[in-house]
Amino acid sequence: MNTKFLLIALAISTSTVFLSSCRKSNETDFDTESTVDNSNSESNFDQIFKQVDEAATSKALGKTGPIVTIDSSSSPRIMTIDYGNGMVCNDLKTRSGKIIVTYTGKYRQDGTVISVSFNNFVQNGNEISNTSSKTITNNGRNAQDLLNWTIQVNASIKLASGQTISWKSTRNRVWLSGENTPTIWNDDKYEITGNTTGVNRKGLNYTCNITSPLLVDLSCLLRRITKGTVELTPEGKNTRTIDFGNGECDNEATATVNGKTFKIGRF
Repeated sequence: MNTKFLLIALAISTSTVFLSSCRKSNETDFDTESTVDNSNSESNFDQIFKQVDEAATSKALGKTGPIVTIDSSSSPRIMTIDYGNGMVCNDLKTRSGKIIVTYTGKYRQDGTVISVSFNNFVQNGNEISNTSSKTITNNGRNAQDLLNWTIQVNASIKLASGQTISWKSTRNRVWLSGENTPTIWNDDKYEITGNTTGVNRKGLNYTCNITSPLLVDLSCLLRRITKGTVELTPEGKNTRTIDFGNGECDNEATATVNGKTFKIGRF
């Protein structure tokens, strides 16, 4: 697997900007649990797949990192990242258990399927259930001759607090630019569409839909989602609309709740 392509496939988060700054402005109708738990899920899987990318690239994660093994004789191939009974990794996150990756081919190859599963995996006190998974399928080129992938996540996470959240996501990722510079990742742009559903720590359902395609610009250092809108609706609450702007590399987005609009940032 190629470092640039697996990194992009596994590590881009698409909705980690949420509404903490609005919390005091609308106490009567502001469900922070759903927004925070959705962001928590995104963040956990982002960190996990950065680990996967580093392992695929170097077959190691530092001198004191986990044991990485690759079974190249199996079909599909299998990579196992074993953190044992617990260790502090290079990114200063504490992990234990195993991440298991199977892949049928290269990231850019039509029809390739990359699947990630877990065996007693815990990250900074957050336990990812053994039934959790992420699957990336290469769909080949679309009508505009652009590579695109379907990304599906089905996760259950027991938080360090002991509460449990669940998260399901189905998205399509289109590679808009940067394909011709395979060793350079920060000139890449992607378009993301799709939706998410979840159950927050209080057991309440929520939905999160991308209503206008998100533009992910990897050249931006402050905030890589620079355009598009997302609607998040907690159970029994009104919809919150998050607008990421018009494509500029700033660190601002807006959230609209009950007709009131607030500026928000990334945390």
